[in-house]
Amino acid sequence: MDEQNDTITAAQAYQAMLAFLQREVELTESSDLADLVSEYRLGADGQPADPALWKAWLDAVGKVVQGSKPA
Repeated sequence: MDEQNDTITAAQAYQAMLAFLQREVELTESSDLADLVSEYRLGADGQPADPALWKAWLDAVGKVVQGSKPA
């Protein structure tokens, strides 16, 4: 993937964030970051265990999307 082809869904963005954080855990061996990643992992249904976390993620995505639109 390159910056010219950067359109993904909110769910894909969440999975990308998890993959990025997991890589950081492996590189830094940070137990705090590892704890965070484990809390944010997706369940069998593809959603975080905490529904409030998913809503917070969608709210954050919405802010970014709204902020990136031309005025």
